[in-house]
Amino acid sequence: MKLLDIELEDFRTYGGKQGATFSTSEGKNVTTFYGTNGGGKTTLLNALLWALYGKVTDDLEDKEALVNSEAWIVAAEGEDISALVVVRFEHDGKTYRATRRRIVRKRGNTQSVGREQFDLDVEDGSGVWRKVQNASSTIDKILPSQLSGFFFINGERIEHLAKQEAYSEIQSAIKTVLGIEPLVRAKRHLPNAIKKMRHKLKSEGGGTGAIEKVNAEIDRRETEREEEREAQALLKSEIGHLKDEIVSVEARLRTLEGAAAIQKERDRVKKLKESVDDRLAEDLESRNKLVRQRGYLTFLPEMSDRIQVACEALRKRGDLPAPLKRTFVKDLLDESQCICGTHLLAGSSERASIEQWLDRAGLAEVESAWAQLQGSMGGLEEQRKSAIMELDSLDSRIAQSRKDVRELNAELDEFRAKLKNVPDEDIAKLEVSLEDKASSVEDKTRRLGAVQARIGELDNLLRQKSEELDTLQMKDLTNQLVQKRIRILQEAEEALQRTLDLLSERTRRSLDSRIRRVFEESAFKDYVPELTSEFVLELWVGSGDQRRRAPKSTGENMLLALAFVAALAEECRHVAQNDEHAMSDMSDFPVVMDAAFGNLDVDYRRRVATFLPRMASQVIVLTSKAQAEGAAEEYLAPTVGKEYVITAHSRKADVEDVTASISVNGRGYPYQIVGSSFDGAVLTEVQA
Repeated sequence: MKLLDIELEDFRTYGGKQGATFSTSEGKNVTTFYGTNGGGKTTLLNALLWALYGKVTDDLEDKEALVNSEAWIVAAEGEDISALVVVRFEHDGKTYRATRRRIVRKRGNTQSVGREQFDLDVEDGSGVWRKVQNASSTIDKILPSQLSGFFFINGERIEHLAKQEAYSEIQSAIKTVLGIEPLVRAKRHLPNAIKKMRHKLKSEGGGTGAIEKVNAEIDRRETEREEEREAQALLKSEIGHLKDEIVSVEARLRTLEGAAAIQKERDRVKKLKESVDDRLAEDLESRNKLVRQRGYLTFLPEMSDRIQVACEALRKRGDLPAPLKRTFVKDLLDESQCICGTHLLAGSSERASIEQWLDRAGLAEVESAWAQLQGSMGGLEEQRKSAIMELDSLDSRIAQSRKDVRELNAELDEFRAKLKNVPDEDIAKLEVSLEDKASSVEDKTRRLGAVQARIGELDNLLRQKSEELDTLQMKDLTNQLVQKRIRILQEAEEALQRTLDLLSERTRRSLDSRIRRVFEESAFKDYVPELTSEFVLELWVGSGDQRRRAPKSTGENMLLALAFVAALAEECRHVAQNDEHAMSDMSDFPVVMDAAFGNLDVDYRRRVATFLPRMASQVIVLTSKAQAEGAAEEYLAPTVGKEYVITAHSRKADVEDVTASISVNGRGYPYQIVGSSFDGAVLTEVQA
C-alpha cells in the first residue's frame, strides 16, 4: 500500500479545498510537512486516519468537531455543512480512492455527530473507476484497522509501546499480522457453544438430577473463573503501569543535583539485590526439585545394610533364587539324567533331590529382579549421602542469600531515608511517591499471585466436573449424542488454543529477531532489545549472570518503539509473500509519523532521522521546523522526495515571538501569520 495524495475540504483547520501529493519514489520515499505546534500537523494525520477508517486518534481534542470552524461560522442556521477527505492509494497494481464525508446540520454553536458517507472506488489500469461494495472490509484487508495505530503514529506517544502496559496492543498486533482473528473469535465463542450444548443434557427419568446439579456447578465456577481472569488482566496492567512510573521517577532523581549521587548508589545496590534474588529463586527451585526427586533417600538411614542382611538370611535358608535356571532343572528331569551322569529314575532318591532344586529355582524374571535389587543396594547409601550433602549445600546458599537480601534491603531503606530527608522538597516528594508506587507493586503482585492460584484451582475443578459429566451413564440416545458433540467441541477448543499459542509464539520469536537487528543498526548504546514471552518490549545491558534491565531514556524508548514498528512492517511483508494461507492482503504499509523528533536531543534526532526512511517503503514525516532543524533535517534530506509547509493563520494580532517565515531549500515560506482574516492552516508545496 502506498499513499498517492490527499484532498481536504473544510476539514477542521483546513478551510476550503486543499491537497498534497506524497512521494512514492524508491530512493526518495519521504514526504515532509513542516508546521508549527497546533498548526495542523496532527490534523493532517487524523485526516488520513479518518478517511480510511472513520476514526481519529485519542489525543485529538473535540473529536466530533470535524467541520472547519470558519465554514461553520458563515453557515446559516439549519444549513447542512460538510467536511470531506479524499485519499488515493495504490495496492497490488490497482489504484483506490477512499472518500469520506461528514454532513452536519447547523443547530447553535456546537457541532453534532451528523451523518457520514463513505465510498471506495477502484481503478485497475483501464481508466474506469468502479465502486467497491465492501468498502470498509476491503481497506481492512489491505491495512487492518487494528494495525493502523502502529503506522499512523504520534511520535510523542509512540514510546508507550516500550512500556509494560502496551503488551496487550502488541499481542493484538501479532494476531492481526497472522490473520488469525477468525480463529480467536472461534476460540472465544466455543465456551458458549459448549455451555449451550451442556444444558441440552437432561436427567433421565424426569426431575432435577445429577446432570442439572453438575451443570449448575460448572456454570458457577466458569463465572467465577471469568471474574478472576478479568481481575488478573487488570492487575497485570496496573503493575506494568506502576513499574513504568517507577522507572520514570528514578530517571528524574538521577537528574537532580541533590539526589543523583544517592540514586546512582541505589541503582548499584538494586542491581546487586536483583542478582541475589535471581540466585535465591534458582536455589529454591533446585532444592524443591531435589526433594521431589530424591528426598525419600534422606529417610532411609542404614537401609542398604539392612536389606543386604535380610537378603543374605534368605539365601542361607534357601529362600532366595539360586543362580540356577528352572528350565535347566526341568531339562535334566525330562532326560532322566544328571550332568554327572547319574540316572534319575522315577521314585529314586536322586530324582527327588533334583526335584527339590526345581521348587527352589525361580523364574528368570524374578531372579533378574533380585539380582538388580542386590546390586543397587550397594549404591543406595552413596546416593543418600550425596543427596544429603547437596541439600545441606543448597540450605547454606539459601540462608546466605536471604541474609544478603536482608542486608541489601537495609541499605535500600537507608537510601530512602536519605532522599526523604534532603532539604529539596521536590526530591523528598519524588521519593515518597516512589515508595508508594513500590508498595503498590508489592501489594498488587501478591494479589496477582492469589488470583492466579485461584484460577488454577478453578481450572482443576472445572476439569473434574467436566469429567464427572462425561462419565455419567446415559442410556437416552439424545443425551449420548449431546455428550458426543460436547466432546468434539472441547477437543476443538483445545486444538484451537494449541494452534494459537504455536502461531503466536512463532511470530513473537520472528519479531524479536527482527527488532534486535533493526535496533542494533541504529542504537547509540550497547543495549540488547527483547520482545519477551509476555509481549513486553525490554532493553537489556550485559549478558549471562550480569544481564539486567537497561535504564531507558526517552530516546531509547522511541528507538525501541520504532524498531518494533519497522519489524512489524517487515513481518507483514514476509507473511504476505510466504504464507499462501494468509487471511489478508497485507504486503507493505506506509508510516505516517507526527512529531517525529519530539523532545529528543540532537544525537537522537539524528539517529531517528537516519532510521525513519528505512522503516518502510513510504514515510510521511510531520514535524515542526524547530524540531527538524540541524542534524535531523540534514540526515533526512537525501531521502526526501516532497516537502510541504503548513502555514498557520491566526486572527489574533498581538502575538509575540512568532516565526513569520522559514527557509526550506534556500527559499522562504510563510510559517505563522498573525492578524490574518481567518483562523486555520494552508498547505504550500516546497519548490525543488
